[in-house]
Amino acid sequence: IHAIQIPVIVQDASGYVGKPMPIAMQAKLLAEFGPERVQYKPEASPIGPKLSELRDATQGRARVFEGTGGIALVDSFKRGVVGTMPGADLIRGLVPLWNALKSGDTEKADRIHGPLSALISMQTSLDGFLAVEKHLLVRQGIFKNTLIRGPVGFKLDEETKLEVERQFDRMLAATL
Repeated sequence: IHAIQIPVIVQDASGYVGKPMPIAMQAKLLAEFGPERVQYKPEASPIGPKLSELRDATQGRARVFEGTGGIALVDSFKRGVVGTMPGADLIRGLVPLWNALKSGDTEKADRIHGPLSALISMQTSLDGFLAVEKHLLVRQGIFKNTLIRGPVGFKLDEETKLEVERQFDRMLAATL
């Protein structure tokens, strides 16, 4: 952190890799470098309570980004996140969701969040996330193919593709 001038994102990815970073260590980083230099993307379970712990340990000074693809965004927003860092595949739902939360439109937020959560819940592993994300990015004309380097432990079958398509369409309709 001393060697660079840009902010550092401290990502606690222990929700799917390793052990959680101690909240005290994260708060110490903020105390030493300040909220403009150290920002956070907590993904340790349970997300909501851990986020509140970090917020409280830093007296609300920590700049925290939701990092679970949007599935925890509604709850995390209430706990003070300043943004979200999702995958690129669901941006068309996440931006309207964020705007609905900021404007206090909880009904619209709930309409978007339902199918968004259903999509994210189908991504139960890193391989599953990549398969769904690439499928949706191809659908949106961003990627040309869904190739994933192997080995992979998840392949998108036809029935899952149909459900991904259905939930994505529901999410898009909810943004209108």
